[in-house]
Amino acid sequence: MSQIETVSKQNELLPRIERIKHTNFGSGIPYYDDELKMAQSEEHAIAISYLFYCLRFIAKNLGLACLSDHPVWYLLPKPKNDKTQKGLYPDLCVSKNLDTSGVTADDLVFCLEVVSTEKRRKEIKDTVTMKGLNEHNRVSEFVLIYPKVSDNRAIEYYRYNGLYYVPVSPQGGEYYSHAIADLSIREIPRDDWKDGEKVEVLYKGKVLVKYDELWDMMEKEQERAERERLEKEKLAKKLRELGFDPDKLVASD
Repeated sequence: MSQIETVSKQNELLPRIERIKHTNFGSGIPYYDDELKMAQSEEHAIAISYLFYCLRFIAKNLGLACLSDHPVWYLLPKPKNDKTQKGLYPDLCVSKNLDTSGVTADDLVFCLEVVSTEKRRKEIKDTVTMKGLNEHNRVSEFVLIYPKVSDNRAIEYYRYNGLYYVPVSPQGGEYYSHAIADLSIREIPRDDWKDGEKVEVLYKGKVLVKYDELWDMMEKEQERAERERLEKEKLAKKLRELGFDPDKLVASD
């Protein structure tokens, strides 16, 4: 039996992932690696903020779900401690199942990791372990983004060919998705690189949003949210002065 036939046979025999409702959401610190006790870097935060905004917009437009730092059940290549599956936290993934309460790798069509290179173990986890698990679970596309401006790498794009991941080459400077309609990603000219800002997301051939535009939007949203918070605090204070407990008040129709 050839190697290809062997791998194909193994794929056919993969057990199904049990769809269990997720209850473990980690430490609650965004993108904190509980296993390696490692927080995200500034360039990681910049990159994932941009990518999540873009992919969430596209996914919603296509009737898909976009998740970031959310648990996903993965089938393990080799059962550990009699466990055949494990909940992991991809940096970003797109699911064809909108009910994400028990999302599994079977639901995923696209997965992306923003690579942390500060610790070798973490880089291996992002580039080797997560890539291997997504390949084993036959996720259609897997992408690695390298956010540090001092790193010569920017993007690696892989597509599942029915047996294993094969690297995708850019066409006209763009990596075109086969799993998500009208999505493409391209590397920014090297002279324009900044920490966390090395790729652009395109939708239907157009850049979805520029980094500076997104930061302005996020800043305005934060300012709006802060104004709302202060207004609620002022109202609650006024109600208490009048002898009412705002936490016990129920709005009537």
